[in-house]
Amino acid sequence: MSAYPQLQKHKIIPDVLPEGVDLPSELVVKWPNANLDTPGDQLDRQGTQTEPTVYVKPPAPDKYDDYVLIMTDPDLMSTNDTKFGQVRHWLAGKISIKEDGQLVIPTAGNVSHYIGPAPLPNPKRPHRYVFILCRARTTNLAPITIDKADLRATQSDYPAAFEGRQEVQDLKDRWGFNAYKFMEMKGLVPVAATFMLVGGNLKSAAENLGMTAKAGVDKILKI
Repeated sequence: MSAYPQLQKHKIIPDVLPEGVDLPSELVVKWPNANLDTPGDQLDRQGTQTEPTVYVKPPAPDKYDDYVLIMTDPDLMSTNDTKFGQVRHWLAGKISIKEDGQLVIPTAGNVSHYIGPAPLPNPKRPHRYVFILCRARTTNLAPITIDKADLRATQSDYPAAFEGRQEVQDLKDRWGFNAYKFMEMKGLVPVAATFMLVGGNLKSAAENLGMTAKAGVDKILKI
């Protein structure tokens, strides 16, 4: 089943990806105690806290080995948050694909290591966590490079984004992200996508507040 109808139904298109996007493949995401088999599945956050294994189906016929994987949450404080932007939960490059479709993500490819969902508790508004696999728009032989300036550039559209001096790993560095703007900047096109719905609870709220407080301290100490 194509992911496209579910992406439209839950407004991943156009909130995260544009109308008319071509997605020739699908993604499946697996944790030890949870599977995202169908776009839009609602998962318990506790089962999604460790870095998952990601599969693409069908795998691309070529041996391309420079894919980029993005996981983004567009719903930080409100649905399709236009003040804080998206939260970058995972960004990895230098990815190759096994014959069975499993993504091979080298340690050196992890630009922003995986952090699991920690939505604020609101049973009527679970967050959408979107996984996007993309590749270079052209067959350029130069490897795809991602640096701190690329990630800072996506923050310019969001009034609450904070440009700090800390490495790009804490929460304030991760919000103000825009997956499609990033892809456009880097000459990438999406080839597969999926998403899960995850609701918050008191534990996730505490973790969210803890990450926010740590990010604030990081910035103060770096000034």
